[in-house]
Amino acid sequence: MRSVAAFACAVAVALLGGCSVVHDMRSEYVANRALRDATDELLSSRPHLDRARAHLDLAFRLRRDDPRFVARLAEAYQTAGGFERAVECYETETKLTGKTRDLQIGYCLLKLGKAGAGTKRLERALEQAAADYADGDIGSAEYAVALNDAGYAFVDANLRVDEALKLIEEAVRLDPLQPAFIDSLGWAYYRQGKYEDAAFQLERAARLLGRRDAEILWHLGAVHAQAGKLRRAESELREALALDPANSEARRTLRDMLRELPPPTMA
Repeated sequence: MRSVAAFACAVAVALLGGCSVVHDMRSEYVANRALRDATDELLSSRPHLDRARAHLDLAFRLRRDDPRFVARLAEAYQTAGGFERAVECYETETKLTGKTRDLQIGYCLLKLGKAGAGTKRLERALEQAAADYADGDIGSAEYAVALNDAGYAFVDANLRVDEALKLIEEAVRLDPLQPAFIDSLGWAYYRQGKYEDAAFQLERAARLLGRRDAEILWHLGAVHAQAGKLRRAESELREALALDPANSEARRTLRDMLRELPPPTMA
């Protein structure tokens, strides 16, 4: 009887283990599908960030105990505006790989309104990038990206703008034809109230990019609104929102500006 009971117990354990494996395989499949759907949404011509975050949240719930999978969600969460969860995923990636993601985490923390913590992360990222560049561990292109990304994070949060402008100018010096860097430069001038300089750089960025871009259009719309070119600003902001309906800042800029627009004249 003991041997029969032992055999029955072993069969039960095997069956339960098999169910667990099947459940885990299904969970991984659904989570990967959700991540793929989120990525497709973010890469679409008119992304819906709320929908992308919903897909990512499903993937995270299903695989939250799988550090390697969680680490894969970090950049998508950041792109989708899920900054708190992005920080968690980046921290998981750091523990898993030892690779610091201070630039990305700093940006997310500033977006969350955590100025002190975000600033410390960005300062640490800049120090590390400068050391790596001096030692030859990274090239000028990678160093320029670090300078631009840190500078833009500060400018976007309207913090330390004069210092951030110098970082961005150095990035542009290293890579003069990079549209993203020139967009950052224009946005820094906007924060300083230099609207003509801002418009010039942003229009340069748009020409160099060669296609209509939601973020550049939003920046141009904000600049032209401040410069009093309200009809042009309205057109740019509406186009930015057509390309990126989730851009709440562009929507707010447009709403505030429409209060100032005179009613259309009757022919």
